Amino acid sequence: MQRPTPFQGWRLTFFQGMVFAVFVLFGVRMYQLQVSEHDDAQAAVNENRLSELPVSAPRGVIRDRNDVPLAVNVPAYNVTIIPASVPANEDEVLRIYNRLSALTGVPPTRAIAIASGQDVRSIEELVAEGEGFRPYSPVVIAQDVGQRVAMQILEESYRLPGVAVEAASVREYPSGELTAQIIGYMGRIPAEQELELLEQGYNPAYDRIGYAGLEAYLEELLAGTRGRIVREVDVVGQPIGDPLVNVPPQPGVSLRLTLDSELQQAAETALRNRIAALNAERGQIVSETGVVIAMNPQTGEVLALVSYPSYDNSRFARNIDVEYYLDVAADPLTPLVNHSTQSLYPPGSVWKLITALGVLQEDVIDPSTFLNDPGDLLLPNRYAPNDRAAAQRFVCWLRTGHGNLDMIGAIAQSCDVYFYQVGGGNPEYSTAVLRDGGLGINDLFRYATAMGIGSKLGIELPFENAGRMPDQDWKRRLYGENWSTGDTYNAAFGQGYINVTPLQLASAVATIANGGTLYRPSIIRDTFNADGEVVDSFEPEVIRTVNIDNLPPDQPVTLLLVEDMIMRGEESLACTCEPDSEFYNPIRCNPATYTGQVNVAQDELETDWREYIVNVPDNYDFADSFCAPIRFDARYRPPFVTTENFSIVQQGMRFTVTNGTAQTANLPYVMVAGKTGTAEYCDEIARPLGLCRPGNWPAHAWFTAYAPYENPEILIIGFVYNGGEGSAVALPIVVETMEAYFRLQNEREGGAPTEITIPETP
Repeated sequence: MQRPTPFQGWRLTFFQGMVFAVFVLFGVRMYQLQVSEHDDAQAAVNENRLSELPVSAPRGVIRDRNDVPLAVNVPAYNVTIIPASVPANEDEVLRIYNRLSALTGVPPTRAIAIASGQDVRSIEELVAEGEGFRPYSPVVIAQDVGQRVAMQILEESYRLPGVAVEAASVREYPSGELTAQIIGYMGRIPAEQELELLEQGYNPAYDRIGYAGLEAYLEELLAGTRGRIVREVDVVGQPIGDPLVNVPPQPGVSLRLTLDSELQQAAETALRNRIAALNAERGQIVSETGVVIAMNPQTGEVLALVSYPSYDNSRFARNIDVEYYLDVAADPLTPLVNHSTQSLYPPGSVWKLITALGVLQEDVIDPSTFLNDPGDLLLPNRYAPNDRAAAQRFVCWLRTGHGNLDMIGAIAQSCDVYFYQVGGGNPEYSTAVLRDGGLGINDLFRYATAMGIGSKLGIELPFENAGRMPDQDWKRRLYGENWSTGDTYNAAFGQGYINVTPLQLASAVATIANGGTLYRPSIIRDTFNADGEVVDSFEPEVIRTVNIDNLPPDQPVTLLLVEDMIMRGEESLACTCEPDSEFYNPIRCNPATYTGQVNVAQDELETDWREYIVNVPDNYDFADSFCAPIRFDARYRPPFVTTENFSIVQQGMRFTVTNGTAQTANLPYVMVAGKTGTAEYCDEIARPLGLCRPGNWPAHAWFTAYAPYENPEILIIGFVYNGGEGSAVALPIVVETMEAYFRLQNEREGGAPTEITIPETP
């Protein structure tokens, strides 16, 4: 009998290799599970073992400068059911659902929802969904029920097992439509923002965020920091023991605004009444849109900001009224748009103040020199210079002409022909009298840009429109046409391609009123923490130093972002910080430490270098694509205006009220300075209606004024869309608002109410 062959040789080696490979495989897998994937596995375990409940933070409240509430938190009540606590008996469950449905209006079952035509989820569906996910977690079946309903459910709670009422907080806007464009409103988190906000601790199922106004612009500040409670739960979601983590929420910051709600009401009433009177006078609806802005020209504090028509944000306070929202969203008057900061309009004759500054500073003409206004100015045709019939005629608003006027008289009488000549030149005058070509579009661009035109001013509201100040190359790039002398004539008195927001124009005039400092317009006066302690208080913020006469030599000049971009090109702050710029460099992007050098000498042949900084508004994200290589110009010189020249323009504004086009604004108890404006226009509304008729175009009404003349504390600008003459339509609005301001000041200081008589409109 042959002895069996031992398991050896290649068979043994193969078997040993297989055993070793299996152990290596097991070892690698164990290392993978225990080490490489430990964090993921632990997270999965914790997801099943731990339950995290976000805790909403109390939202900051908003009040006006006199502590009148504008946005507050009020209690709301949510009805919840814990699925695991619902009785097993189906008849008993249906009884509970039917009772809750009677109290809350939510259909009890899917069948009843379908039968009643309601496209909403029933109580039965909501509870079933919660039962399959976390049976011991409360399911919200009705939100923001009335207090009576909440109390009734609590009284009947012994007959409604598993049902509870949870207190919550919702927003309320006591001032409603009056301040809606400033305060804004809140709504559910949009689907496109869910992932981003989830990372910040928001719960898209319940949390709401700001959609407009301050509610949107200062969302992070107002919302605070959410807290969280982490508990261990069993397999069905029932809590085990005490919370493992309990992080309390950090309440949001509360705001006190610079806004005076009483002045806001007075301004809105004046605007509404004047528009109503205008429509009654014309026998038809000619205007339904207007703006009133009141601000302190010495600080930039906004005291009133009326954009009419507006919307009622109290309709969006608890839940957005969809039908109402769709109505206002489709309204051609665009009540959801803040026309004071977002809409662009031709400024008309108010713009002459900016032209006058440039003319004076560039020595285009001596301010005491008289120019003649015969009622029109003929611009010869370059191809037929001797043919008067081929010439382009530019007329004055006073067809008979104003005769001989100097600078102050031209401002006071708002003489178009004078500003045609100083803005674009007149070859009939010697160059010893009037600079060849007048101020010209390039210099007008410099001075308008320095006054904030074409820049976002940084007010704490979303979607501010920077607009654009056109220059000589702009027309060629956009329309393929050369800039003409006629274009300069139009630009010199605020027509043609010039468009501004009412806030930009108000801020520019405020710069004149205060003698040369462009301040950031602000509506935030103080911020408070939950204990009522002041966190931050308003300080005037300079965004452009236009007059450097009184600026200490060791103090830097402040320039605007667009000016820095033009001068320094790819090295500028905008080009360095804008993510879509080809010169983007996040390492070098530091607005707080950024500085440059600017030549402030008045004579082009001289040099006087000063350090400058660039103002960057809070919350600015460098997403405006200011960096444009086609606009780089190392020879560009930001302009500065002397105290003497500001004084001449101020005198012209005072003369406007005492002897010019705004004499009905000459109040007996305070010295007022102002400027009227009538701006012809042709837009997407007027054009289809056939209103854009050459020689008889429709016009917007403007008027701006400040007081007291010697030391201004209030500046107001009024605008009425398609209102016609500024002196007849916008002026009474500004006067009424200014009278309300001084009346309120007097009453608050303990004086007797001022007897006020509003001058009749001629």
